[in-house]
Amino acid sequence: MPEAREEKVTEWLKRFYYLLILALALYLVHLLRDVLVPFVLGGLLAYALTPAARFLNKRGLSWKLSVVIVFLALLLFFALLFFLIIPEALSQLKALASAAPRYIEDFVGKILEAARALDARYPELHLAEAVEDFLRNFLGNFENYLQTITKNILNLVSLFMSVLFLGFVVTPFALYYFMVDAAKIRGALVRILPRERHREYVEILRDVDRVVGNFIRGRLILSLFVGSTATVGLLAMGIEFPLVIGIIAGIADVIPYLGPIVGAIPALLFASTKSLWHVVGVVALFSGINFVEGVVVTPRVMGKETGLHPVTVLFALLVGGKLFGALGVIAAIPVAGVLKGILLHQKKTKTKVTEHGNTL
Repeated sequence: MPEAREEKVTEWLKRFYYLLILALALYLVHLLRDVLVPFVLGGLLAYALTPAARFLNKRGLSWKLSVVIVFLALLLFFALLFFLIIPEALSQLKALASAAPRYIEDFVGKILEAARALDARYPELHLAEAVEDFLRNFLGNFENYLQTITKNILNLVSLFMSVLFLGFVVTPFALYYFMVDAAKIRGALVRILPRERHREYVEILRDVDRVVGNFIRGRLILSLFVGSTATVGLLAMGIEFPLVIGIIAGIADVIPYLGPIVGAIPALLFASTKSLWHVVGVVALFSGINFVEGVVVTPRVMGKETGLHPVTVLFALLVGGKLFGALGVIAAIPVAGVLKGILLHQKKTKTKVTEHGNTL
């Protein structure tokens, strides 16, 4: 009995020690969150792009040459982003902020016109008066709220740009060496763990890689699909500010299926000032994007392991941003994926034990 009690105390002390180490590590990360952003960003980009380098490597290229080709392609993409897309998006966003009151006024005018038409047929409803009171109260704060949102978006873009420029040297440097030494890093992570449990930890890493890898790479592709399709579709219909709406839809699609919904709201506002057919076109466009994303693209890109639930993603982003700022937003989804990968491994282990017990 004393030996059992001593083992139990030792186990509790070990757990307390691990919790203490975890708490100290999180506190240190909180203190160094601004310094760590470029390294974490470089690590995530390396994680997302390693399969592309592996694909080239399997076609006969050396690993370093494969990494260099992927690295240069990424630099070209960011050059186009910074010099062509972002300046145009900021220009459209500023124009949107100044033109928003006019669009809101036109939208309200159409609603009141429809309400007055109904009042003419059903005067006992007093619908126009009720709608006008509601809109007056609602729009009293909406324009200020919209201007505040636009200002915050501009500040957020400015912060994002400053983070990228601050890490302009560090992030590419970290990205390159994370990719070149990917196998060594993975091997080092396994070697620091107890030897007798290497096989189990390798299986955990595979489960984590499947969840996190599928989600990060899948969401990047899906966000690009939603954003580019929305931009091209709105541009073809002549809806104002297509690039801004497309970017908003693409970023919002980090939370699964939210992008088309968020993008449709401002697009419908602008379409309503044109004609009913434009409204129908916008509804058809974003409904089609949502359908193709959910039925065609997502199963092909994400596979059967869809990764993380939308509510989990939203919760992780909010908590990460609240606790660690920009670092928390960047690292929130990978951390949530790691936790889910560990839970999946535990579930598989329990299933194997149960099946083994049933066969005895």
